Amino acid sequence: MKTVLLIAARFDPAADLLLAELRRRDAPCVRWNTHEFPLESVLNYRFFGGGFGAEVVTNGRTVDLSKVGSVWWQWGQPAGFPPDLQGEERRFAETEAQLAVNALMTVGDFFWINHPARENLAKSKPAQLFTARKLGMEIPETLISNDPDEVRRFISKTKTQIVYKGLSQPHMVPGTALFTGLLTKETLASLDLIRLTPGIFQERVEKAYELRVTVVGPRVFSVKIDSQAHGEARLDWRRALHDVGYEAVDLPPEIEEKILAFMRSFGLFYGAFDFIVTPDGRYVFLEINPSGQYMWLECAADLGITAALADALIEPCLC
Repeated sequence: MKTVLLIAARFDPAADLLLAELRRRDAPCVRWNTHEFPLESVLNYRFFGGGFGAEVVTNGRTVDLSKVGSVWWQWGQPAGFPPDLQGEERRFAETEAQLAVNALMTVGDFFWINHPARENLAKSKPAQLFTARKLGMEIPETLISNDPDEVRRFISKTKTQIVYKGLSQPHMVPGTALFTGLLTKETLASLDLIRLTPGIFQERVEKAYELRVTVVGPRVFSVKIDSQAHGEARLDWRRALHDVGYEAVDLPPEIEEKILAFMRSFGLFYGAFDFIVTPDGRYVFLEINPSGQYMWLECAADLGITAALADALIEPCLC
């Protein structure tokens, strides 16, 4: 049995849970914390005498990458630098470290959850919406722009309220997030700021409830989120993550097939989808997070996501 390599942040509860499950099954596995690299861990590529070898040295263990069969990828960015390394020197060191890590995509025949290049493509919100519509999913009326006048025109012709979302999730204090916001007179007064930071502007879709659909290969775990029963969660349920109700539910077969087709189109194995279900029963796609967290859902709705991930990492050929 080949080794499973978990590449994750130092504080990642899902990685903790997955590592424990792999060890429970006696699967050879190693965790490489991104916050250790490059100062507290080593990545070597050797091209000697016509041969090639690569290894990671972390926590006193040397991992021969030729012995690695699968990789759980939750890489953020290299963060293991001394605090006094700043400015141009810091940016140079970060770039060099990232390029060294990026080479992992090309130097081994690993099974990835997910392959980093495919995951990066799938993080694009315009690409997500384009693909969802192409596959026949319903999406909100949307404008993505850095033109304030274009946004004002969109607002003037849209009959519902408008919500704003970022194109990315910036690096923030742990436990915080960039939440979906409602456009108000106050925020419209600052609309010219989008010249510097293009944003997503969408019609506000009426909700009966919401869905978080977590996909692991062919396995689909769908959870109903009773967001409309809690005032803080009505616009963005993440504001009341631990206060809303969760219930495992089955999806209509046609929706599940479109989700799996979406995964295939980006070459993803894992992803966390967000949907609105409207009062008249329509399923409206919002987005996918190809590295979305799941542990709180697994606990709340008694799911088997960790076991499914362990299955795939231990025996990828059977997925």
